[in-house]
Amino acid sequence: MTDIPSSVAPTRLCVVGAGYVGLTAAACLAEAGHTVTCLEAAPGRLAMLEAGEMPIFEPGLAEIVARNRANGRLRFTADVVAAMEGTHQALLCVGTPPRDDGTPDLTQIARAARQLAAVADGELVLIVKSTVPPGTGEALEILAAEAAGPDVRVRVVSNPEFLRESRAVADFFAPDRIVVGADEEGLGRRVADLYPAGSPILICDRRSAELIKYAANTFLAVKISFANEVAGLCELLGADASPVLEGVGLDARIGSAFLGPGPGFGGSCLPKDLSGFLATAASLGYEAPIAAAALAVNERAPATVVAKLELALDGLSGKRIAVLGLAFKSGTDDTRDSPGVALVRALADHGASIGVYDPLASVAGLPADVLPDPYRAARGADAVVIATGWPEFAELEPARMRREMAGTVLVDAAGTFRGQLWREAGFSLYGIGWGLPSSLHPVIWQAITWAVPTAVA
Repeated sequence: MTDIPSSVAPTRLCVVGAGYVGLTAAACLAEAGHTVTCLEAAPGRLAMLEAGEMPIFEPGLAEIVARNRANGRLRFTADVVAAMEGTHQALLCVGTPPRDDGTPDLTQIARAARQLAAVADGELVLIVKSTVPPGTGEALEILAAEAAGPDVRVRVVSNPEFLRESRAVADFFAPDRIVVGADEEGLGRRVADLYPAGSPILICDRRSAELIKYAANTFLAVKISFANEVAGLCELLGADASPVLEGVGLDARIGSAFLGPGPGFGGSCLPKDLSGFLATAASLGYEAPIAAAALAVNERAPATVVAKLELALDGLSGKRIAVLGLAFKSGTDDTRDSPGVALVRALADHGASIGVYDPLASVAGLPADVLPDPYRAARGADAVVIATGWPEFAELEPARMRREMAGTVLVDAAGTFRGQLWREAGFSLYGIGWGLPSSLHPVIWQAITWAVPTAVA
């Protein structure tokens, strides 16, 4: 069991939404000593939770949920009145998915704010953990006040989450920072005190807090896209992106995190928050060319893998490709905006047949054969693509894979391995930023041209 810091003063809380953010927050707040009721409107998800089943995969979370349900500090309900019983504080953790134009859909969070305000008694503090554009706090206060009784005072606090999938529990108890945006410093401190002590706390105005989440994930997206841009240049030059980016990341001002090439970024945060950042800027008539470039580079990332395969296989029509990995990263079953899923669909559009395998993730309606293990997925394949960096893929046996496959092309888009054993087994091994299947790189002529002084007439 997690050690509970003595500074946490237990209280009763309502958490709205049992999705990834809401369920993690509810369980970890209960683990920290609070009594938490999680309000979930989806009947299927609620039934799973009440039956002791987990609707998402996150290491360590199932044990925390089970432990706190057993000790009475965590329960689930669809009843708004029951969820708010004995508390005046509710954490809003509902979805804010992007619309087709990139703007966030705030329908769910507006509905939740009005529902809670309608049953509130005296005071209501809405703590917004969902990612929302700056200015949402004011809008929610207006909407909630309209639904509240005459004696109810509604205040909205921004408290964005920064949990990383597959490390969410550890991140909750040892976050990089806790950000709270409130119009009153005392109210902001009250929300910050809900969390275990020991982490940096930033209390600021509400709009600044709302923008911090967008800005942080946009910067991470920029780093990933920059790494992929460098990788593309390395391939054309015949350089190797791995030492290039390692050398860049060793600069303490830059750092190595998120500075690795790959098939692009995905998941529930970076694509959505980058789109939200751009939509917020566009709504104000403000240009954000760096963020826009990061999105453009990411959108073309799967195409670079397809192009590499086309070159290596002399076309894709009629070829069999095995794609290993559907989750957007290892350690999770989340396939939202997954590069692996985008790659499968792009390969199918080019006339290839596809076999896929992922240890946890699945996608309904994918144009591919879903196989029970990586060797079955590779059977008869002309090429294999590692799309997600699952550790078990690094343990694959080259000789066995060679026996299963019809071809010898291996594209490690996730940077899982670059071992000599694969080449010794007869594979042509390519990655992102190295191993372009062509030796036609410019060698020295351009550099010599630049070095020779221009002749004076």
